[in-house]
Amino acid sequence: MSWWRNAVVYGIDVRAFCDSDGDGAGDLDGVRDRLDYLDLLGVDALCLGPAAPPPRGNQGPDGAWDALLDEAHRAGLRVLVDLDAGHTGTGHDWFLDAAAAPAGSAERERYLFRPGRGPGGDEPPTNWHALDGGPAWTRLPAPGGIPRGAGRPGTPGGEWYLHLPGPGRPDLNWANPEVWAGADRVLRSWMERGVDGLRIELPHAVHGPDGWADDPRPSVRGPLAGPDDPRLDHDVGHEVLQTIRAELDHHPGRVAIARVDVADPARFARYGGDGALPLPLRTDLAHCPFDAATIGALIDDSLAAVRAGGGAPAWTAADPAGPRTARRLGSPERALALTTVLFALPGAVLLDAGDELGLADPAPRRDAGRPLLSWDRAVEQLEDSGSVLSRHRRALELRRGHPAFVACAGRDDLEWFGAPPGCLAFRRGGSTLVCALNTGPEPVPLPPGDVLFTSGPAPGRRLPPNTAAWLA
Repeated sequence: MSWWRNAVVYGIDVRAFCDSDGDGAGDLDGVRDRLDYLDLLGVDALCLGPAAPPPRGNQGPDGAWDALLDEAHRAGLRVLVDLDAGHTGTGHDWFLDAAAAPAGSAERERYLFRPGRGPGGDEPPTNWHALDGGPAWTRLPAPGGIPRGAGRPGTPGGEWYLHLPGPGRPDLNWANPEVWAGADRVLRSWMERGVDGLRIELPHAVHGPDGWADDPRPSVRGPLAGPDDPRLDHDVGHEVLQTIRAELDHHPGRVAIARVDVADPARFARYGGDGALPLPLRTDLAHCPFDAATIGALIDDSLAAVRAGGGAPAWTAADPAGPRTARRLGSPERALALTTVLFALPGAVLLDAGDELGLADPAPRRDAGRPLLSWDRAVEQLEDSGSVLSRHRRALELRRGHPAFVACAGRDDLEWFGAPPGCLAFRRGGSTLVCALNTGPEPVPLPPGDVLFTSGPAPGRRLPPNTAAWLA
């Protein structure tokens, strides 16, 4: 069985993790300084981002990357990196060249520049919103004009460029062979340096629409792309993913994982299996309410969609662009209960750094990421056997080595049991492992079996509200 089919991958925003040099921002050496913590936590791999270099020339990772890779591998930890396949930053050399070049130039053809609509081109080319809800288009100044930003109003009159992921992240034009060649150089550089895999950011937004239709939907957006969304899920994106998969197949043991915000199971299935992503990850559970019926239905939908595409299941409760899981669900206890359910499911789990501490930060601002983790808080929780962190450690220890988990490793089937209102319960195929969750207002009896783990205190063989349990 491939190492990643049952892995727990710890997702790190490098800027918000650990500051090794005192400049106020996390860095790669800070991650390296905390590898002992990750080993103690019990995760199988770490995924680093945003830190991967964009596609420019033959530039690759620097010495800090090499040192981190070497030490992580010696500690038995796999290392994945973010790959922004669909966009660069506005500080990238390519974009700076494009902004300085005239309309119709080769430099602009690397991106999606378009003239505006209406008198003087003052309206954006489409009515699209960015994925963060803001505008999807920004207009450059007319030649010789003053650029917008930095407190200056700017001079209008130029073309508009698309930044579907959000401000500062202009979309690449995948109809341009130069973009393909640049991305290929970066991908090969990572593989040759020995990374264990990639996290593909926004694979459903690596797109090239045949036309530029307006979005017909109302202004209120859901988290997932529906079948009538003209912005997302185009064939060229799947061609990009197939190219990435072909390169991975030349390097055995490498994996690509991605959050795929596509609601339709049939369309989601295209992202998994042979020729696509080994671990496409639906994000429904990172947006759902704390309700057992909803959670159970989403688990069923996700398993069906993954099986239809031939991929392997993968799960997450966190949205890095949104509020922390504990804040979204209302408490650290609820967040840990949902994570306990995900740890019991077949497949891999993506755990975002800081969720194991029960942090409740709000959604990060557009102009700033999350605050740095408090390592004093981590030390305090390590010394408390009942803390959120200690319970994560215990759950991961059982997940890795208990016979009930070992028996069902590699199997993707589960059996649902009848449960009281507000609760769910399932058994993993090929095992005696049972997981139960109570999202209701009152304690309920635990299912039969020996209790292996509870996400919170559960006296008298009763499962309290906001709590999950494993039994065998």
